[in-house]
Amino acid sequence: MRFSILPVLALAGTFTNVLSAPTPEPLAVERRATTQAAIIQSLITTVVPSLSAINATAHAVTPASPPAVLAKAEAAAKTEIAAVVTAFSASTAQLKALKSARDTTAIATRQATVPLGVLLGELVADVLAAVDALLNSLGLGPASGLLAPLGPALSALLLALEVVVDDLLLAVETLVNDLLTGLAAGLILAK
Repeated sequence: MRFSILPVLALAGTFTNVLSAPTPEPLAVERRATTQAAIIQSLITTVVPSLSAINATAHAVTPASPPAVLAKAEAAAKTEIAAVVTAFSASTAQLKALKSARDTTAIATRQATVPLGVLLGELVADVLAAVDALLNSLGLGPASGLLAPLGPALSALLLALEVVVDDLLLAVETLVNDLLTGLAAGLILAK
């Protein structure tokens, strides 16, 4: 059996490349994700009372309720939906401002105790529960007119979060490229 030091040196070079890669970008990604999580947490806190009011209104009526009661419920739901859409729009503007301000000098700290995905799941589940309650109590016709502005506002909010995924994929791509380059060099030297 023949022993060569070259593969060992190539492997050590691979780990040196990976460990010496610059890290400010992943830290900035974590900080932006944390800040975005704080914005979404604030949005949930703002929106939950309106969604609770929509649920209460929806559970107080049925499609067989008198027209006056249905009209009053529609007006109350429309006011609360407008408040939800306004909160979505404000959070979307904050997220877009955060997206344009790419400050990478501060040290990243972990402020969010709940991951961004969990917060988004909670937000979407709350919105869907309110939509379902409205559809069941008012029927499809009246509820569809009330819910029309909610879809685009939620879509814009989710699109504003796209930068987290893009930046994270860029950091992973850089890491994998450096790792594969080092491994390729090690395999070439081993032959």
